[in-house]
Amino acid sequence: MLKPILQGSKIGVITPSSSIEAPEQIRNGLRYLAELGYELKIGNFVFDDKNHFSGTPLQRAKDIMSFYTNPDITAIVSTAGGYGSQSVLPYLDYEIIKQNPKPIIGFSDITALQNAVFTCANVSSIAGIMLKFDFADGDNNQTKHSFENILNGHFEEIKSGNILNSGNAKGILIGGNFCTFMCLSGTKYFPSLKGKILLLEDVDEKSYRIERMLTQLEQQKDFNEISGIIFANFRNCELNHPKDKNIDDILQEFAEKHRNIVMIKDFAHGHIKARYCLPIGEKIQLSFDDKQPILKMAE
Repeated sequence: MLKPILQGSKIGVITPSSSIEAPEQIRNGLRYLAELGYELKIGNFVFDDKNHFSGTPLQRAKDIMSFYTNPDITAIVSTAGGYGSQSVLPYLDYEIIKQNPKPIIGFSDITALQNAVFTCANVSSIAGIMLKFDFADGDNNQTKHSFENILNGHFEEIKSGNILNSGNAKGILIGGNFCTFMCLSGTKYFPSLKGKILLLEDVDEKSYRIERMLTQLEQQKDFNEISGIIFANFRNCELNHPKDKNIDDILQEFAEKHRNIVMIKDFAHGHIKARYCLPIGEKIQLSFDDKQPILKMAE
């Protein structure tokens, strides 16, 4: 169940992945959240820069845990994606996180954090905004509208995407960035796929790598028990060789192999400015109306 993040409450700011080059890169994002009525608490290592990261894995984990143990903090937002959040996972205290549930807001590399806290602590997150990505050169009303609805505890019915395999699917939403999600495979942080709806998007990957990750995905022990898959935006995922298959052909072939799983593609989410924000770890329903995919919270 979505819980509102009330105006006037405090949101913690973290940099768990790649470091940001300068504070100015997130100034607009911080201003946006402040104008919504939130008080921002900046982590100790948000602006540090050590070998591409804002701190050691332990230091970045301490930033995260300081917000989970602070009763005044109601949510945690990430400054940027890139690479590195997976190295933080062994240093988190998931029992404390479970006892003090707060959503982690972000996407891209933040997928590792979001799926780990769901798997190990049953805590939901928001595949939403990123302070650097979304406000560096202006913002988008669709993304803001979707994000603000979730902040208020609402999830409007979404009509987006195209059908691969029709049907009706219900399940807890997991996933996010495809490459980051599959890097969790084989670890204790990788969620069970049984009965889940899987969200997948990526950026700057060659099409053959997407195909390879799909092969890895379908070889997971509980893959055939997935309820549905939402293929979102695969931005700049080009061919590596003229004979390679493009993304549409890869997804179509994959869907034909797995007709028992409800699937859609081209859903408006991922590394694009105009996207829908989604609740990772919450139960949703994927259905169709006159061949139009519909996504909503499950009853």
